[in-house]
Amino acid sequence: MGFCEDEDMVRVDFFRPGGKWYTTEAVRWLYYDDGMTVMETFKLSLKKHLNGRLDGMTAVCLEPYHVNAYPVMVTVGS
Repeated sequence: MGFCEDEDMVRVDFFRPGGKWYTTEAVRWLYYDDGMTVMETFKLSLKKHLNGRLDGMTAVCLEPYHVNAYPVMVTVGS
């Protein structure tokens, strides 16, 4: 996925509603293990990072920074 000195930065790909790739961004993963699920953490991290941008797009993270990591996908703004 590339080199980054910050372990809490993850790659997130964004896709248009039709499924076409739009962009890739590095998102800071907010919590590693705070009793939250991977999906809850992903949604909070996206909300803070995007600040209202890219609503309606699909966000995909293949390698989340979480103790119980698995690939996650959500619709931005939902």
